[in-house]
Amino acid sequence: MHEFSIAEALATQVLRHAPPGRRVREVEIRVGAMRGLEPDAMQMCWDAVTHETALAGSVLVMDMLPWSLACPACGRVWESPVLFAECSCGEVSPRPTAGDELDLVSMTVDDDDGEPEATAAKGEAGAS
Repeated sequence: MHEFSIAEALATQVLRHAPPGRRVREVEIRVGAMRGLEPDAMQMCWDAVTHETALAGSVLVMDMLPWSLACPACGRVWESPVLFAECSCGEVSPRPTAGDELDLVSMTVDDDDGEPEATAAKGEAGAS
């Protein structure tokens, strides 16, 4: 289950970017289809690696991106929820052009008064 190592790397990065002494409420990541992450497994791993840490109780929000495909025959580029998609020109072997993203997009932390405050923290989030 590679989700566990990704959750560990993500938690490390969140702790590095979080303002000292502030509670992290929510962490948002963007995940490309090539990563092969299972959202339920990722959530379970996030809960496990953040248990009894400064991130305990934080919510992990995952933006699961579709496949980005390109047709070698006609040059068409499109997004698809599945890798094995036939091009409208009839080509049966489109090639993936993107999809290995794993980015920490943002986190929501409490401000000095305990109110939620969004913080941008773009960067590569995890291990493979």
